[in-house]
Amino acid sequence: MNQLTKLFASLLLKLILLFLLAGGDSMYGQRKSTSVDISSNGKTSISVKNGFGNNFHVEYRGEITLSNDDSDVVAISDGGYMEIKKSAFGNRRRIFIESNNSGQLIKKYYVGSSERSFDAEGRKWMAEILLEVVRTTTLGSQQRVDRIYKQGGTYGVLKEVDFIGSNHVKARYIKLLLKKDLKNADIISILNVIGDDIDSDHHKADILKNNTSKFLATEASTSAYIEATSEIDSDHHKAEVLKRSIKDGTLKENQMNSLFVITKDIDSDHHKSSVLLTVLRNSTLNAANMKLLLSTADGIDSDHHKSEVLRSALSAEGLSDSSFHTLLSALDGMNSDYHKDNVLTKMVRKDLNPSSLSHLLKQVRHMDSDSHKANVLKVVVQKKLSDDNIEILSDVIEHMGSDNHKAEVFKKMARNTFSDAQLTKVIWTIKDINSDYHKAESLIAFSRRVSQKESAVKEAYRSVCKSISSDSHYRRALNAIE
Repeated sequence: MNQLTKLFASLLLKLILLFLLAGGDSMYGQRKSTSVDISSNGKTSISVKNGFGNNFHVEYRGEITLSNDDSDVVAISDGGYMEIKKSAFGNRRRIFIESNNSGQLIKKYYVGSSERSFDAEGRKWMAEILLEVVRTTTLGSQQRVDRIYKQGGTYGVLKEVDFIGSNHVKARYIKLLLKKDLKNADIISILNVIGDDIDSDHHKADILKNNTSKFLATEASTSAYIEATSEIDSDHHKAEVLKRSIKDGTLKENQMNSLFVITKDIDSDHHKSSVLLTVLRNSTLNAANMKLLLSTADGIDSDHHKSEVLRSALSAEGLSDSSFHTLLSALDGMNSDYHKDNVLTKMVRKDLNPSSLSHLLKQVRHMDSDSHKANVLKVVVQKKLSDDNIEILSDVIEHMGSDNHKAEVFKKMARNTFSDAQLTKVIWTIKDINSDYHKAESLIAFSRRVSQKESAVKEAYRSVCKSISSDSHYRRALNAIE
C-alpha cells in the first residue's frame, strides 16, 4: 500500500509539472496585467500582476536615474521618491528610496513588516527586481534607450526590445529609437521587429501610422512597411495604416501590388472599400494598377460598398479598355439592380469601344428590374452603336416584360442615327411589344427616319404595323410614314 501511495504521488507530481510547462505559459499570459495611474501631483503608480501571486507595484515621483547596468537607483530629483513592492507566494518585500536635503539617497529595505539591511540583502534584491521593473514598465525608458543606443546602436536597442514582454513597453522603446538619426538599414530592421515581435495590433498600427515620413523614405523601407502592415490582424487597424501610407507617402507603382494583396486579406467590406477609395482619391494609377484595384474590389461582397468603389474608379482619367472589362466583370456577383444601374449608367457615359459596350449590355441583360434596365439603355441608345451592339441591345429589349419601359427606350433610340440594316433590326424588335398603344408610339418615334429610307426599311415598318390589333393605332402608325 505504501508503494502504491508513492507511485501515485510521483505520477501526480509529473502531471503537475507537465501542466506547468505546457499550460502554465497560457494561463500566465491570460492572468498577466499592468495598470498605470498618473496623478495630478506627478506621482506615478504602476501595478503589474504576473499570475500565480507573483505581483509587484512601483510608485515614484520625480526624475529617477538608474545605474548603467540597471541594478540600482543612483539619483532622484529633489522632492522625489521611489517605492517598489513585490509579493510572490505570500512572500512580501519592499524598497523605499528618497533623497535627503543634501541630495544623498536614503534606501530602506523591508521583508514583510521588518526592516532589513539594505547593503547586504537589499542591494541584491534591488538588482533582481529593478531589471524586472524596467523591462515590464516604461520607467527609465528614455535614459535606457539613450544609453543602449550609445553602446550598441539600433541593434542593441532592438535586442533589448526582444527581452521585453509588454507590447506597450516594446512600442515605447521603438518610438524612442525612431527619434534617433537612423540609417535606412536601421529603419528596415525596426519595421521587421514591429511586424514580427509586437503582438498588439493597436501598438503596431500606432507606430506605423505615426512615422510614415521615416518609413516611406525609400523603396526598400516602403516594402518593409507594407510587409509589417500585412502582419496586422485587425481590419480596422490594417486599413488605417494603409490609408495613412497612401495619404502621406508616394508609393511606387510596383509597391501598389503589395498594397492590393494586403487589402484583399481585409474581411470587412467597409474597411476594404475605404482603403480602395483612399487610393482612388490620392493616387494616379497606371493601367496595370487600376486593374489590380478593380480586381480587389471584386472581392467586396456588399453591393453598396462595391458600387461606391466602382463609381469612384470611373471618375479616374484615361481608363483602359481592359480596365472597363475588369470593372464590368466585378458586377457579376452583384445582386442589387439599383447599384448595378448606378455603376452602368455612369460607365456608359465614358468613351467605350464596341467591345466594352457589348460587355456592358450583357450586364444589363442579367438585371431583373425593367425600370433599372431602361435607365441604362436610355443612355446606351444615344451612343454610336455597332452591329454587334444592336444585336445584343435588341435581345435585352425583347426580354423586358414592361411594354412601357420598352417604348421609353425606343423613343430615346429614335433620336440616334443608324444604318439601314441596323434600323431594320430595331424596327423588327418593336414587334415584340404587346401593347398596341406602346407599339404604335414606338413606331411613330422612328417614322421620320423611316420615311427617308429605302423600301426595305419601310417594308419592315409596314409589316410591324400589321401586328397592331387596334385599327386606330394601326392607322396612326402607318400614316406617320405615308
